[in-house]
Amino acid sequence: MVISVMALSSQNYFAHYGLLRQKRPNGKYVPCQPEHSWNCNQLVTNLTSYNLARHSDHHAHPTRHYQNLRTFKDAPQLPFGYMAMNMIGYVPPLFRRVMDPRVLANVDGDMSKVLTLDM
Repeated sequence: MVISVMALSSQNYFAHYGLLRQKRPNGKYVPCQPEHSWNCNQLVTNLTSYNLARHSDHHAHPTRHYQNLRTFKDAPQLPFGYMAMNMIGYVPPLFRRVMDPRVLANVDGDMSKVLTLDM
């Protein structure tokens, strides 16, 4: 059970790492969209996670059944499958070295669209 909790927690961390939903003038957040989570369209990852790696579709359409989740080409893409991301996620300097440039590229360098990165 401990391994399952750790795997789910780290997956949740890297699936949302650095991505920030903007607030509206009334203080409420904009609805979840595909750009608010990282996708991973790796075959093994999708088979073992029941397509949860198509996380952007899950955010945009939370009632869609897992077997019908789609890939969004414009959504941020993880560089590796979930197993590799889980492993590097437990080495913070390595994880930041891999992910921080991708986060910044995803928002064209606009730090106002990024959840705090330690750079």
